[in-house]
Amino acid sequence: MSLYIRSLRSAGRGIGKAPTCVFASCSRRLYSSNVVRENDIVLLKHRTNTSAPIITEKLQPGRSVALTGDFIRADDIIGKSFREVVTSRKKVLYRIHQPSLAEYTDNSPRLVTPIYSQDASLIVSLLDLNLTPPRADPEDEAPFEIFEAGTGHGALTLHLARGIHAANTPSPEIPELSSAPEESDVGYRRLKLDIEDISEEALQEKAAKEEVKATFEKWRSTRRAVIHTLDISDKHSAHAEKVVKNFREGIYYPHVDFHVGTIEEYLSARLIESGQKPFLEHAILDLPATQSYLDIVAKALKPGGSLLVFCPSVTQVIECIKEVKEKKLPLFMEKTVEVGGAIGVGGREWDVRPVKPRALQKTEVLEAGLEAADDEGWEMICRPKVGVRIAGGGFVGQFQRIVEFPARLEGTVSITPT
Repeated sequence: MSLYIRSLRSAGRGIGKAPTCVFASCSRRLYSSNVVRENDIVLLKHRTNTSAPIITEKLQPGRSVALTGDFIRADDIIGKSFREVVTSRKKVLYRIHQPSLAEYTDNSPRLVTPIYSQDASLIVSLLDLNLTPPRADPEDEAPFEIFEAGTGHGALTLHLARGIHAANTPSPEIPELSSAPEESDVGYRRLKLDIEDISEEALQEKAAKEEVKATFEKWRSTRRAVIHTLDISDKHSAHAEKVVKNFREGIYYPHVDFHVGTIEEYLSARLIESGQKPFLEHAILDLPATQSYLDIVAKALKPGGSLLVFCPSVTQVIECIKEVKEKKLPLFMEKTVEVGGAIGVGGREWDVRPVKPRALQKTEVLEAGLEAADDEGWEMICRPKVGVRIAGGGFVGQFQRIVEFPARLEGTVSITPT
Protein backbone atom coordinates (compact mmCIF):
# COMPACT_ATOMS: atom_id res chain seq x y z
CA MET A 1 0.00 0.00 0.00
CA SER A 2 1.42 3.35 -1.00
CA LEU A 3 2.26 6.06 1.49
CA TYR A 4 -0.38 8.32 -0.12
CA ILE A 5 -3.20 5.78 0.49
CA ARG A 6 -2.10 5.12 4.07
CA SER A 7 -2.12 8.87 4.71
CA LEU A 8 -5.68 9.18 3.36
CA ARG A 9 -6.91 6.33 5.58
CA SER A 10 -5.23 7.85 8.65
CA ALA A 11 -6.84 11.19 7.88
CA GLY A 12 -10.23 9.52 7.51
CA ARG A 13 -9.88 7.85 10.90
CA GLY A 14 -8.98 11.23 12.44
CA ILE A 15 -12.00 12.90 10.87
CA GLY A 16 -14.26 10.16 12.10
CA LYS A 17 -13.15 10.77 15.68
CA ALA A 18 -13.41 14.56 15.45
CA PRO A 19 -17.05 14.91 16.57
CA THR A 20 -16.25 13.15 19.84
CA CYS A 21 -13.49 15.64 20.59
CA VAL A 22 -15.66 18.61 19.67
CA PHE A 23 -18.51 17.58 21.96
CA ALA A 24 -16.12 16.86 24.82
CA SER A 25 -14.66 20.37 24.66
CA CYS A 26 -18.06 22.06 24.29
CA SER A 27 -19.34 20.37 27.42
CA ARG A 28 -16.75 22.21 29.55
CA ARG A 29 -18.55 25.56 29.88
CA LEU A 30 -17.14 28.44 31.85
CA TYR A 31 -19.70 27.94 34.59
CA SER A 32 -19.13 24.17 34.86
CA SER A 33 -16.08 24.77 37.09
CA ASN A 34 -18.23 26.73 39.58
CA VAL A 35 -19.47 23.99 41.87
CA VAL A 36 -21.82 24.74 44.76
CA ARG A 37 -20.06 24.11 48.04
CA GLU A 38 -21.11 23.86 51.65
CA ASN A 39 -21.98 27.28 53.19
CA ASP A 40 -22.63 28.78 49.74
CA ILE A 41 -25.72 30.93 49.12
CA VAL A 42 -27.47 30.29 45.81
CA LEU A 43 -30.41 31.66 43.86
CA LEU A 44 -33.14 29.21 42.79
CA LYS A 45 -35.31 30.10 39.80
CA HIS A 46 -38.42 28.14 38.84
CA ARG A 47 -37.81 26.28 35.60
CA THR A 48 -41.18 26.98 33.95
CA ASN A 49 -42.69 30.15 35.41
CA THR A 50 -41.55 33.67 36.31
CA SER A 51 -42.26 33.56 40.04
CA ALA A 52 -39.91 35.44 42.36
CA PRO A 53 -36.51 33.75 42.73
CA ILE A 54 -35.45 32.29 46.06
CA ILE A 55 -32.29 33.22 47.94
CA THR A 56 -31.21 30.35 50.16
CA GLU A 57 -29.52 30.51 53.53
CA LYS A 58 -26.01 29.08 53.79
CA LEU A 59 -26.29 25.52 52.56
CA GLN A 60 -25.63 22.94 55.27
CA PRO A 61 -25.56 19.16 54.74
CA GLY A 62 -28.62 17.44 56.17
CA ARG A 63 -30.76 20.59 56.05
CA SER A 64 -33.41 21.75 53.59
CA VAL A 65 -34.34 24.88 51.67
CA ALA A 66 -37.91 25.76 52.62
CA LEU A 67 -40.33 26.57 49.80
CA THR A 68 -44.06 27.33 49.85
CA GLY A 69 -45.54 23.94 50.71
CA ASP A 70 -42.39 22.23 49.48
CA PHE A 71 -38.66 21.93 50.12
CA ILE A 72 -35.35 21.05 48.49
CA ARG A 73 -32.69 19.05 50.28
CA ALA A 74 -29.44 21.00 50.62
CA ASP A 75 -27.54 17.80 49.81
CA ASP A 76 -29.19 17.81 46.38
CA ILE A 77 -27.76 21.28 45.68
CA ILE A 78 -24.26 20.91 47.16
CA GLY A 79 -21.92 19.48 44.56
CA LYS A 80 -23.91 20.61 41.53
CA SER A 81 -22.69 23.25 39.11
CA PHE A 82 -24.36 26.61 38.67
CA ARG A 83 -27.17 26.53 36.08
CA GLU A 84 -27.83 22.87 36.74
CA VAL A 85 -31.38 21.83 37.63
CA VAL A 86 -32.48 20.52 41.03
CA THR A 87 -35.79 18.82 41.89
CA SER A 88 -37.90 19.60 44.94
CA ARG A 89 -39.80 17.03 47.01
CA LYS A 90 -42.89 17.64 44.83
CA LYS A 91 -40.87 17.12 41.62
CA VAL A 92 -40.76 20.83 40.75
CA LEU A 93 -37.67 21.84 38.79
CA TYR A 94 -35.49 24.78 39.84
CA ARG A 95 -32.33 26.06 38.19
CA ILE A 96 -29.35 26.91 40.40
CA HIS A 97 -27.75 30.35 39.91
CA GLN A 98 -25.02 32.32 41.59
CA PRO A 99 -26.88 35.49 42.65
CA SER A 100 -25.71 38.81 41.29
CA LEU A 101 -25.45 41.76 43.67
CA ALA A 102 -28.81 43.09 42.46
CA GLU A 103 -30.55 39.71 42.83
CA TYR A 104 -29.04 39.19 46.26
CA THR A 105 -30.03 42.56 47.73
CA ASP A 106 -33.53 42.56 46.19
CA ASN A 107 -34.44 39.02 47.27
CA SER A 108 -32.57 38.32 50.52
CA PRO A 109 -34.60 38.19 53.78
CA ARG A 110 -35.18 41.63 55.24
CA LEU A 111 -36.31 43.44 58.38
CA VAL A 112 -36.92 46.76 56.60
CA THR A 113 -37.68 47.79 53.03
CA PRO A 114 -34.38 48.00 51.11
CA ILE A 115 -33.23 50.54 48.56
CA TYR A 116 -33.72 48.41 45.46
CA SER A 117 -30.79 47.65 43.20
CA GLN A 118 -31.64 50.03 40.33
CA ASP A 119 -32.01 52.93 42.77
CA ALA A 120 -28.84 51.99 44.68
CA SER A 121 -26.89 51.88 41.42
CA LEU A 122 -28.15 55.35 40.49
CA ILE A 123 -27.21 56.75 43.90
CA VAL A 124 -23.68 55.36 43.65
CA SER A 125 -23.33 56.72 40.09
CA LEU A 126 -24.17 60.23 41.35
CA LEU A 127 -21.05 60.08 43.54
CA ASP A 128 -18.87 59.35 40.47
CA LEU A 129 -16.44 57.11 42.35
CA ASN A 130 -13.14 56.63 40.48
CA LEU A 131 -10.73 55.23 43.05
CA THR A 132 -7.36 53.85 41.97
CA PRO A 133 -5.78 50.56 43.10
CA PRO A 134 -3.03 50.64 45.76
CA ARG A 135 0.45 51.40 44.51
CA ALA A 136 3.67 49.59 45.33
CA ASP A 137 4.95 52.70 47.17
CA PRO A 138 1.87 53.91 49.07
CA GLU A 139 1.86 57.51 50.18
CA ASP A 140 0.75 58.64 53.62
CA GLU A 141 -2.68 59.99 52.71
CA ALA A 142 -5.98 60.30 54.51
CA PRO A 143 -8.46 57.52 53.74
CA PHE A 144 -11.35 58.08 51.35
CA GLU A 145 -14.36 58.01 53.70
CA ILE A 146 -18.06 57.86 52.79
CA PHE A 147 -20.74 58.23 55.46
CA GLU A 148 -24.14 56.54 55.17
CA ALA A 149 -26.81 57.34 57.77
CA GLY A 150 -29.64 54.80 57.78
CA THR A 151 -28.06 51.39 57.19
CA GLY A 152 -31.42 49.63 56.96
CA HIS A 153 -31.20 46.41 54.97
CA GLY A 154 -27.61 47.02 53.84
CA ALA A 155 -28.39 47.06 50.11
CA LEU A 156 -26.97 50.53 49.44
CA THR A 157 -24.06 49.71 51.75
CA LEU A 158 -23.10 46.77 49.52
CA HIS A 159 -23.29 48.87 46.36
CA LEU A 160 -21.13 51.57 47.96
CA ALA A 161 -18.58 49.01 49.14
CA ARG A 162 -18.31 47.63 45.62
CA GLY A 163 -17.58 51.16 44.40
CA ILE A 164 -14.50 51.53 46.66
CA HIS A 165 -13.42 47.88 46.61
CA ALA A 166 -10.50 48.41 44.22
CA ALA A 167 -8.83 51.02 46.43
CA ASN A 168 -7.87 48.56 49.18
CA THR A 169 -5.45 45.67 49.28
CA PRO A 170 -6.88 42.13 49.66
CA SER A 171 -8.05 41.55 53.21
CA PRO A 172 -6.86 38.70 55.45
CA GLU A 173 -9.22 36.15 56.96
CA ILE A 174 -12.37 37.76 58.36
CA PRO A 175 -13.23 37.12 62.03
CA GLU A 176 -16.49 35.35 62.77
CA LEU A 177 -19.77 37.06 63.60
CA SER A 178 -21.76 35.97 66.61
CA SER A 179 -25.47 35.26 66.42
CA ALA A 180 -26.18 38.05 68.91
CA PRO A 181 -24.16 41.22 69.50
CA GLU A 182 -22.47 41.57 72.87
CA GLU A 183 -22.39 45.35 72.58
CA SER A 184 -24.26 47.89 70.49
CA ASP A 185 -21.34 48.95 68.28
CA VAL A 186 -18.57 46.39 68.01
CA GLY A 187 -18.86 45.41 64.34
CA TYR A 188 -16.67 42.50 63.34
CA ARG A 189 -15.47 42.21 66.98
CA ARG A 190 -18.57 40.19 67.88
CA LEU A 191 -17.10 36.75 68.52
CA LYS A 192 -18.58 33.61 70.02
CA LEU A 193 -16.85 32.88 73.31
CA ASP A 194 -17.63 29.93 75.55
CA ILE A 195 -16.26 30.93 78.94
CA GLU A 196 -17.15 27.58 80.50
CA ASP A 197 -15.06 25.51 78.08
CA ILE A 198 -11.44 25.74 79.28
CA SER A 199 -10.08 22.63 77.56
CA GLU A 200 -6.77 22.81 75.71
CA GLU A 201 -8.58 22.55 72.39
CA ALA A 202 -10.86 25.42 73.31
CA LEU A 203 -7.92 27.57 74.40
CA GLN A 204 -6.14 26.90 71.09
CA GLU A 205 -9.28 27.80 69.18
CA LYS A 206 -9.62 31.01 71.18
CA ALA A 207 -5.96 31.90 70.54
CA ALA A 208 -6.43 31.27 66.81
CA LYS A 209 -9.46 33.57 66.76
CA GLU A 210 -7.55 36.28 68.57
CA GLU A 211 -4.75 36.00 66.02
CA VAL A 212 -7.24 36.30 63.15
CA LYS A 213 -8.78 39.31 64.86
CA ALA A 214 -5.41 41.00 65.41
CA THR A 215 -4.34 40.44 61.80
CA PHE A 216 -7.63 41.81 60.52
CA GLU A 217 -7.40 44.82 62.83
CA LYS A 218 -3.90 45.60 61.54
CA TRP A 219 -5.12 45.42 57.94
CA ARG A 220 -8.09 47.69 58.73
CA SER A 221 -5.71 50.46 59.81
CA THR A 222 -4.13 50.44 56.33
CA ARG A 223 -7.34 50.80 54.29
CA ARG A 224 -7.33 53.57 51.69
CA ALA A 225 -11.14 53.71 51.45
CA VAL A 226 -13.92 52.87 53.88
CA ILE A 227 -17.71 53.09 54.16
CA HIS A 228 -19.05 54.22 57.54
CA THR A 229 -22.67 53.15 57.86
CA LEU A 230 -24.75 54.11 60.88
CA ASP A 231 -28.17 53.05 62.12
CA ILE A 232 -30.13 53.93 65.25
CA SER A 233 -31.29 50.30 65.66
CA ASP A 234 -28.81 47.70 66.84
CA LYS A 235 -31.08 44.97 65.48
CA HIS A 236 -31.16 46.45 61.99
CA SER A 237 -27.41 47.12 62.02
CA ALA A 238 -26.61 43.52 63.03
CA HIS A 239 -28.93 42.17 60.31
CA ALA A 240 -27.38 44.44 57.65
CA GLU A 241 -23.90 43.36 58.75
CA LYS A 242 -24.93 39.75 58.20
CA VAL A 243 -26.37 40.59 54.77
CA VAL A 244 -23.13 42.29 53.71
CA LYS A 245 -20.90 39.54 55.08
CA ASN A 246 -22.85 36.70 53.45
CA PHE A 247 -22.52 38.03 49.89
CA ARG A 248 -19.80 36.15 47.96
CA GLU A 249 -18.08 35.02 51.17
CA GLY A 250 -17.75 38.60 52.43
CA ILE A 251 -15.94 40.04 49.41
CA TYR A 252 -17.03 43.61 50.24
CA TYR A 253 -17.49 43.25 54.00
CA PRO A 254 -13.95 44.34 55.05
CA HIS A 255 -14.46 47.77 53.46
CA VAL A 256 -17.43 48.65 55.70
CA ASP A 257 -17.54 49.83 59.33
CA PHE A 258 -20.91 49.40 61.06
CA HIS A 259 -21.95 51.85 63.77
CA VAL A 260 -24.98 52.17 66.03
CA GLY A 261 -26.12 55.49 67.45
CA THR A 262 -27.14 58.97 66.35
CA ILE A 263 -25.61 61.15 63.65
CA GLU A 264 -24.72 63.87 66.17
CA GLU A 265 -22.92 61.44 68.46
CA TYR A 266 -20.83 59.86 65.73
CA LEU A 267 -19.92 62.94 63.69
CA SER A 268 -19.29 65.14 66.74
CA ALA A 269 -16.81 62.60 68.11
CA ARG A 270 -15.07 62.31 64.74
CA LEU A 271 -14.84 66.09 64.36
CA ILE A 272 -13.19 66.32 67.77
CA GLU A 273 -10.66 63.68 66.67
CA SER A 274 -9.91 65.57 63.45
CA GLY A 275 -9.58 68.95 65.17
CA GLN A 276 -12.85 70.19 63.62
CA LYS A 277 -11.48 69.58 60.13
CA PRO A 278 -13.81 67.96 57.56
CA PHE A 279 -12.94 64.33 56.83
CA LEU A 280 -15.77 62.92 54.68
CA GLU A 281 -15.57 62.73 50.90
CA HIS A 282 -19.30 62.07 50.50
CA ALA A 283 -22.36 61.52 52.70
CA ILE A 284 -25.77 59.90 52.18
CA LEU A 285 -28.77 60.44 54.42
CA ASP A 286 -31.69 58.01 54.29
CA LEU A 287 -33.77 58.68 57.38
CA PRO A 288 -36.72 60.79 58.60
CA ALA A 289 -36.34 64.56 59.12
CA THR A 290 -33.25 64.68 56.93
CA GLN A 291 -33.09 68.47 57.09
CA SER A 292 -32.30 68.31 60.81
CA TYR A 293 -28.87 66.81 60.16
CA LEU A 294 -27.61 68.98 57.30
CA ASP A 295 -25.66 71.33 59.57
CA ILE A 296 -23.53 68.68 61.32
CA VAL A 297 -22.99 66.73 58.09
CA ALA A 298 -21.87 69.87 56.23
CA LYS A 299 -19.23 70.46 58.89
CA ALA A 300 -17.81 66.97 58.38
CA LEU A 301 -17.96 67.09 54.56
CA LYS A 302 -14.92 68.18 52.57
CA PRO A 303 -15.33 70.99 50.01
CA GLY A 304 -16.40 69.51 46.68
CA GLY A 305 -17.95 66.47 48.33
CA SER A 306 -21.51 65.39 47.60
CA LEU A 307 -24.34 65.09 50.10
CA LEU A 308 -27.21 62.91 48.89
CA VAL A 309 -30.58 62.89 50.64
CA PHE A 310 -32.92 60.00 49.83
CA CYS A 311 -36.53 61.02 50.54
CA PRO A 312 -39.89 59.31 49.88
CA SER A 313 -41.48 62.68 48.99
CA VAL A 314 -40.24 65.65 47.02
CA THR A 315 -41.55 67.94 49.77
CA GLN A 316 -38.83 66.55 52.04
CA VAL A 317 -36.22 67.64 49.50
CA ILE A 318 -37.85 71.07 49.57
CA GLU A 319 -37.46 71.18 53.36
CA CYS A 320 -33.75 70.45 52.95
CA ILE A 321 -33.40 73.30 50.46
CA LYS A 322 -35.22 75.66 52.84
CA GLU A 323 -32.93 74.59 55.68
CA VAL A 324 -29.84 75.32 53.60
CA LYS A 325 -31.24 78.72 52.62
CA GLU A 326 -32.35 79.78 56.08
CA LYS A 327 -29.17 78.69 57.91
CA LYS A 328 -26.85 79.72 55.05
CA LEU A 329 -25.22 76.30 55.06
CA PRO A 330 -22.25 75.83 52.70
CA LEU A 331 -24.22 73.52 50.40
CA PHE A 332 -25.24 74.03 46.78
CA MET A 333 -28.21 72.22 45.24
CA GLU A 334 -26.98 70.27 42.21
CA LYS A 335 -30.06 68.30 41.17
CA THR A 336 -33.11 66.37 42.31
CA VAL A 337 -33.78 63.00 40.69
CA GLU A 338 -36.91 60.87 40.96
CA VAL A 339 -36.21 57.15 41.26
CA GLY A 340 -38.27 53.99 41.47
CA GLY A 341 -39.20 50.77 39.75
CA ALA A 342 -41.61 52.44 37.29
CA ILE A 343 -38.94 54.92 36.16
CA GLY A 344 -36.03 54.41 33.84
CA VAL A 345 -32.76 53.29 35.38
CA GLY A 346 -31.35 56.80 35.09
CA GLY A 347 -34.27 58.34 36.96
CA ARG A 348 -36.21 61.51 36.11
CA GLU A 349 -34.68 64.84 37.00
CA TRP A 350 -36.82 67.44 38.79
CA ASP A 351 -36.39 71.20 38.91
CA VAL A 352 -36.45 72.02 42.64
CA ARG A 353 -35.00 75.39 43.64
CA PRO A 354 -35.81 78.63 45.47
CA VAL A 355 -36.62 81.68 43.32
CA LYS A 356 -37.89 85.20 43.75
CA PRO A 357 -40.89 86.24 41.62
CA ARG A 358 -40.05 88.84 38.95
CA ALA A 359 -42.48 91.32 40.49
CA LEU A 360 -40.61 91.18 43.80
CA GLN A 361 -37.27 91.53 42.04
CA LYS A 362 -38.45 94.70 40.26
CA THR A 363 -39.65 96.15 43.56
CA GLU A 364 -36.29 95.48 45.20
CA VAL A 365 -34.47 97.12 42.29
CA LEU A 366 -36.64 100.24 42.67
CA GLU A 367 -35.95 100.25 46.40
CA ALA A 368 -32.23 99.56 46.01
CA GLY A 369 -31.47 102.51 48.21
CA LEU A 370 -32.94 100.60 51.15
CA GLU A 371 -31.28 97.62 52.80
CA ALA A 372 -32.09 94.52 50.75
CA ALA A 373 -33.82 91.74 52.65
CA ASP A 374 -32.23 88.91 50.69
CA ASP A 375 -33.71 86.16 52.88
CA GLU A 376 -37.32 87.21 52.30
CA GLY A 377 -39.73 86.69 49.45
CA TRP A 378 -38.37 83.36 48.21
CA GLU A 379 -40.70 80.79 46.67
CA MET A 380 -40.09 77.19 45.60
CA ILE A 381 -40.15 75.75 42.08
CA CYS A 382 -41.05 72.05 42.18
CA ARG A 383 -41.76 70.31 38.87
CA PRO A 384 -40.40 67.54 36.63
CA LYS A 385 -38.01 68.75 33.95
CA VAL A 386 -39.56 68.58 30.50
CA GLY A 387 -38.50 65.95 27.98
CA VAL A 388 -36.86 63.45 30.33
CA ARG A 389 -37.67 59.84 31.17
CA ILE A 390 -40.74 58.98 33.19
CA ALA A 391 -40.48 57.10 36.46
CA GLY A 392 -41.88 56.88 39.99
CA GLY A 393 -40.76 56.22 43.58
CA GLY A 394 -38.55 58.22 45.91
CA PHE A 395 -36.42 61.29 45.37
CA VAL A 396 -32.68 61.85 45.63
CA GLY A 397 -31.47 65.38 46.24
CA GLN A 398 -27.80 66.03 45.51
CA PHE A 399 -26.02 68.88 47.30
CA GLN A 400 -22.39 69.85 46.87
CA ARG A 401 -20.27 71.18 49.69
CA ILE A 402 -18.84 74.58 48.82
CA VAL A 403 -16.14 76.56 50.60
CA GLU A 404 -18.52 79.38 51.53
CA PHE A 405 -21.45 81.29 50.16
CA PRO A 406 -20.65 84.02 47.64
CA ALA A 407 -20.07 87.34 49.37
CA ARG A 408 -23.09 89.63 49.29
CA LEU A 409 -21.98 93.12 48.49
CA GLU A 410 -23.66 95.89 50.41
CA GLY A 411 -26.26 97.74 48.38
CA THR A 412 -26.64 95.08 45.67
CA VAL A 413 -29.61 92.87 45.03
CA SER A 414 -29.29 89.16 44.29
CA ILE A 415 -31.58 88.29 41.38
CA THR A 416 -32.28 84.63 40.64
CA PRO A 417 -33.70 83.97 37.14
CA THR A 418 -36.82 81.90 36.91
